[in-house]
Amino acid sequence: MDQRYSSYYDIGSVSRSVAAGEHRDLVGGRWEEIGLLQLDLLRKHGLSADHMLLDIGCGSLRGGVHFVRFLNRGNYFGTDLNASLIDAGFDVELKQLGLQDRLPRDQLITDTDFDLGFAYEGLFDRAIAFSLFTHLPLNSVRVCLEKLAGRMKEGGKFYATFFELPENIASHTDVRQQPGDIVTHGDADPYHYRIGDFAHAIEGLPWQLDLLGDIGHPRGQKVVVFTKVAGEKPPKSARSLSISDAAGLEPGANHYRAFVGPPGRFDVMSASQFALLFQLGLRDNDKVLDFGCGSLRLGRLLIPFLNPGGYFGIDPNSWLIDDGIDGELGRDAVCLKVPQFSFNDDFDCTVFDRSFDFIVAQSIVTHMGPDLLNRMLPTVAPALNERGLFLFSYIEAVDESGLPTRGWHYPECVAYGTDYINARLDEHNLAGAPLPWHHPGATWYMAARSKAALPGAATLDNLSGRFWQRD
Repeated sequence: MDQRYSSYYDIGSVSRSVAAGEHRDLVGGRWEEIGLLQLDLLRKHGLSADHMLLDIGCGSLRGGVHFVRFLNRGNYFGTDLNASLIDAGFDVELKQLGLQDRLPRDQLITDTDFDLGFAYEGLFDRAIAFSLFTHLPLNSVRVCLEKLAGRMKEGGKFYATFFELPENIASHTDVRQQPGDIVTHGDADPYHYRIGDFAHAIEGLPWQLDLLGDIGHPRGQKVVVFTKVAGEKPPKSARSLSISDAAGLEPGANHYRAFVGPPGRFDVMSASQFALLFQLGLRDNDKVLDFGCGSLRLGRLLIPFLNPGGYFGIDPNSWLIDDGIDGELGRDAVCLKVPQFSFNDDFDCTVFDRSFDFIVAQSIVTHMGPDLLNRMLPTVAPALNERGLFLFSYIEAVDESGLPTRGWHYPECVAYGTDYINARLDEHNLAGAPLPWHHPGATWYMAARSKAALPGAATLDNLSGRFWQRD
């Protein structure tokens, strides 16, 4: 068989090996280790028993046996090129575990072209492809993503493993992957890819790309996550205005510079936040969470400065991030710097399951009711490293006798008394202090996991944030 094509396409050879009882080895071996790794990965990232899950390239159910046991009955679906592998998974593996009654047999199908004929539009919450893209050329990866998109719910996530090609190596060069000592290729099976190749593959498709990276795969495969873009995009007429034409829009208008606040302050707040971070010790190897990143008002300066994989952004409005990338940053910077984004409105700093040197929430608390504030704050300390800083702006209330109403208020603002802020920080294991940094409409505050992690008086004395306003 041509080296460019996976041995899985040799249906006859695969069938003979399955008949000889080799179905576990055919899918790569390490049966328990990699099977459990799949379940652990998805559970760690929010998989629940009531989710509908699609396993593309399910093989003989190495991961499937664990998903079938974990998910509600009938919530697992699997596809594979080889019917014999699927049969072995159902008739041998599920049977010996007593799990056949939890999976209707017609939810396992042979599918050579990713047609997913058993699935209706918007069925799946999650999808997974372990060791699939490692055997596919890029055009096939594109076809998979194109056909899967319609079957995923908005906000649904597709996790796929791949062999990573370092950015400093030509794509046609063979690479010896560590661990595993597997030689991968740019034009033959097993394939390797840059993250930028996947960015190219989703152009024009309703996917947002994030690099999850290393998950402890025994052969060194990394994980890329595709999120089905959620929500309706605003009319293109407002979004397509030039920067100068958008300058007169009201805050909250459907242009990326106006939606996040007064468009005339877009540049000021961009530079001011970056300058504050730098004054507080930001370095290019830091990890920064931009909470409520919007149209990358901070991100357009921070992403180019940080090392690849250093920037993380949360915002429920995917169109804002898309327009911020297109209008301020450029797609090449995304491929080079690999920022990661989460499109959710859970007000959860732990969504990326890592710790940060800085968490910035500019103009977020200023629009939160107390219910949302008390939802976010418990997630801050777990997401900060030992010396990490949480920087946020809020509007200081003159009268502390009342609290603002619940929910999200935008473009309207809410105000809090300083005593209330301090009490909530203390309640959630955070030490706080005011920041003497200029803000045109609010007050800056900082918090950390311990008082010792906060900058001292000498540092604070050098902070002002004021700038010369030219006529």
